[in-house]
Amino acid sequence: MTADGMNLLFGFFENNLLKCQVLVNGNYVDVPIQRYEQTDNSIKIFVYIDETIVGQITQYRLISIDGKVFDTKSDTITKDDRGLLTLFEYQVQEG
Repeated sequence: MTADGMNLLFGFFENNLLKCQVLVNGNYVDVPIQRYEQTDNSIKIFVYIDETIVGQITQYRLISIDGKVFDTKSDTITKDDRGLLTLFEYQVQEG
């Protein structure tokens, strides 16, 4: 993919994702997307779960601006009162 193509794809992510939701103790909590990062062949989306969220985390999901679930990932972690950074990464390769 060309640099222009990657920039277009990166813009799609930045302009169409609203937030992350984290499943903590069976309830979804809204968490803002911290930042986006682009490399030559990947797009990374960083989500920071701050100190106020404590409990058993079992899933993360990215929510689009129209309220639809764009992607999910499962996890099993007991989060204490420290921050936690999680990552969604999308590798781009020619098929």
